[in-house]
Amino acid sequence: MIKELNVSEISLEGNLFVGIDGGGTKCKARLENEKGQLLAEAMTGPANAARDLSGSIKNIIRACEMCLKSAGLAQERLQDLHVGIGLAGINIPSVKAAFEEIKLPFASYQVTTDLHIACLGAHKGQSGTVVIVGTGSSGIAVNSEYQVILGGHGFQVGDKGSGAWIGKTALAHCLEALDGIVEPNSLTHAIMSHLDCNKTIDLVAKTVSAPPSFFASLSPLVFELANNNQKEALSIVEEAAHYISKLSAQLLQHSPSRLSFIGGVSIALSEYFPEALKSQILPAQLPPESGAILFIKSTQIIESFS
Repeated sequence: MIKELNVSEISLEGNLFVGIDGGGTKCKARLENEKGQLLAEAMTGPANAARDLSGSIKNIIRACEMCLKSAGLAQERLQDLHVGIGLAGINIPSVKAAFEEIKLPFASYQVTTDLHIACLGAHKGQSGTVVIVGTGSSGIAVNSEYQVILGGHGFQVGDKGSGAWIGKTALAHCLEALDGIVEPNSLTHAIMSHLDCNKTIDLVAKTVSAPPSFFASLSPLVFELANNNQKEALSIVEEAAHYISKLSAQLLQHSPSRLSFIGGVSIALSEYFPEALKSQILPAQLPPESGAILFIKSTQIIESFS
């Protein structure tokens, strides 16, 4: 919970820190002063560096500008910001190299994975494990000696158990029904109605160039049907939960001290986890954006204003 502060208590002087959490669907920013007081928050569009590096950078800068405006600060102070950036897709060496070729308009900045900042926030910089299940899926375990990242292989070949995977799997089932390979059922009817499609070619046309967020947007419908024991939807959700459970168990071998889940899909999916896993889950202590601020503070020597 964010402590409410009187305007008179909040200092707008000195160093300003921004934490960026960039994912497949949105980019979230948190602006704090030197005392760690929250000044503003903002949200812009997708920031998956592997899918659209240029667009990701634009959304990062825009989120910082929105924070400054919300805090009543001049846009010129963009150059005073110390920014910790966590980005999906930045774990790919060629993507990170391309990012490092670009100069951002901040006083200082450091980039790492969205997983890393999520783990830093969830465990306040201490050892622990985090699994993210949102548009995509991935996990990280951090201990005093090393870190392990699993999953996060991208929508085309990975992200199993994620919102995008659940939606894509449901759509594939619809196509099988339209081709007469499986019987039509309430899942196929619901998906087709939701997308206003009644022919195979109509469905393919909607999906052929759709981003992962489009597929993820269908996951709430699949969960709704699964929660009502619709056979095909339940099978998809149970397969997703089984995979995420296995991923979590693998990560916990490296850092068993704390386990937290982050991402909107993880809340719905947790109902299908085995009890042994449910009993290990602890709430994240801080959001990923706060973890990004911890990250920039730990990697930069920043002089305090006198």
